[in-house]
Amino acid sequence: MSSKIEIYDRKRKKSRGYFILSFGVFFIAFIAWSILKISGTHGGTLLTIRHVVLGLAFLCLCFGVRLALTERKIRKDPLLKEAIYNELDRLNELKSWKIAFYSLTILTLIAVYLFHILAVPLKEPVILIITYWLVGGGSFSFARYFLDR
Repeated sequence: MSSKIEIYDRKRKKSRGYFILSFGVFFIAFIAWSILKISGTHGGTLLTIRHVVLGLAFLCLCFGVRLALTERKIRKDPLLKEAIYNELDRLNELKSWKIAFYSLTILTLIAVYLFHILAVPLKEPVILIITYWLVGGGSFSFARYFLDR
């Protein structure tokens, strides 16, 4: 029975690694698209990068769903839950939520400083909202990945 536990543990770690990799590539492509959109670039370059970003978002979503399904299987099976989803894993999850909260708090302070104190004009509020989502989800995922290693 330990082989089933090892298989699911490897599968979970592998899925989390692929999700982190695809998320990082997506975040870099999103930043490139945001810079081009804010700078006022129009035409084929912006459209091509937008399609690349959407494709990477779909890839990231596929790995995220795969990771969620693996986590769900682990939490449903009593044997796997006892062996893999133990107190250390729950503590790492709690630490990851804490890191995500602090990273969003720091991003909020940076945004307040830029947009209210320095009076930098906010051209695209959607980019700021998506950045909040990416920083929150990314910091949770990265923290979870590195704490579980």
